Amino acid sequence: MQSTSESDTLATKIFLPYDGRNHRYDRNRLAKRYMPGQAKVLSPQDIQSIFKLLDSSRDRAIFALGVYTGMRISEIMSLRQDQVFTASGVKYQITVCRLKKKNTVYSDIPITPKLRQVLTSYAREMLESEWLFPSSESVTGHLSRKRAHMILAGAFKKLRLDGAKTHSMRRTLLTTLSRAGVPLRTVQEISGHSNLSELQAYLEVDPEDKHKALQSVRY
Repeated sequence: MQSTSESDTLATKIFLPYDGRNHRYDRNRLAKRYMPGQAKVLSPQDIQSIFKLLDSSRDRAIFALGVYTGMRISEIMSLRQDQVFTASGVKYQITVCRLKKKNTVYSDIPITPKLRQVLTSYAREMLESEWLFPSSESVTGHLSRKRAHMILAGAFKKLRLDGAKTHSMRRTLLTTLSRAGVPLRTVQEISGHSNLSELQAYLEVDPEDKHKALQSVRY
């Protein structure tokens, strides 16, 4: 019978790309191979179907924050109520603090009318807490990323949205903004990516976009 360390070593050899130059198994290359940015981009019809399927205002608020702000699911789960609400209602923007390798980036993300409507509905049932999505079952006091994943993955499965993941919400918004002609620098301000090359890796290229681009040439 294999020990735990032997099993871990075997798993490493099976799944990690081998770096021949440095004679080691490269975890960084594995991360690039399975980039979360490859999650399915949701269509407008997909989004409406998901909203209809989610049966609680909390779950709809989680999904709405993803598709209307482009925040990561971990960022959504760790939101505090005072980041989203004031005593008089929903704020006009959400400020997200993002820790980078070299500095800290603050992203101010406007709250759209559709998102405001969903959040206002959720506020009527929201529990009194520091956290936007509190949970008595979590050591952090707020809903875990794993639990949010289970909620949304269940909806994706029921609708047979192959390739859809929690990361689909973020990728859908960023791709939609890019296709609408929004400057990548503006999209970057919303996404919080450190550079444009990282952002571009998240964006889906539609073959029709390339066709339209070449058709626009007038010489």
